[in-house]
Formats: sequence, structure tokens, C-alpha cells
Amino acid sequence: MEIIAIPSYRDGGLNELVHPKFGRCDSFTFITLDKNEITQVKVIENSAADESHGSGTLAAKIVSNNEAEKLIVSKLGPNASMALNSLKIKTFQAPEKKILVKDLLDLYLKGKIKMTPSEDLIIGKVLD
Repeated sequence: MEIIAIPSYRDGGLNELVHPKFGRCDSFTFITLDKNEITQVKVIENSAADESHGSGTLAAKIVSNNEAEKLIVSKLGPNASMALNSLKIKTFQAPEKKILVKDLLDLYLKGKIKMTPSEDLIIGKVLD
């Protein structure tokens, strides 16, 4: 079993768009997988989004507090990156385009999204 966090817009969920910015997303969609089958989808509001500074670090704690081991995201700031590394959360590079959470998850399940050292997220690319 694994739990994956994906930054999302508005109300989150599988049919919502992926938010490109980790610390400033509206919500996190947490997807629990068991043998690559979705067993649970949970949405948590990103209470860190409106912070004047430190939103990435606080958002990393939200991801960790919801027991996610993996995060699929397109952009991270340096403080968020360090926080995620310290919390042992593996980061995967999301494509920088409009995509639904369920479609991003599908790319992940098909092995089309690569794990990156979180400090490389700004230049990482999706595998063909």
C-alpha cells in the first residue's frame, strides 16, 4: 500500500486539475493505492497557501501528517524541497501542463513519471 499526494485546485479529487505550485495549491488530493488499485481518495485543504512566507515548509508537513510517502508535483521552492527531503517523502516530476489528477495518476501508474531528487524538479522532465 502507498499514499501519493498531488497538489490540486479548488476542491481537489480525481477530476480536479493539478496545481503547478506546491506550497500555494488550494488542496492536496491524497490517493491510497493497493497493488496499483485506488482504495481511497482523500482531499485536505492546504492551510499553508495563504501564509506570507514558509508555505512550502508548512505544506510539506501537511503531506507528511497525512502519511503520504510520495508527492507528484511540477514545481517546488528550495525550502519545500529541503522539508520534503527531511521528511523522507519521495518526489516525482509532474508535467508542466494542465492535467487532471486522475490523468496524472494514470501516467504514474504507467511508469511515465520519474522520481527526481526534489532539488531537480524545476528542470525535470516526463519520460516519453
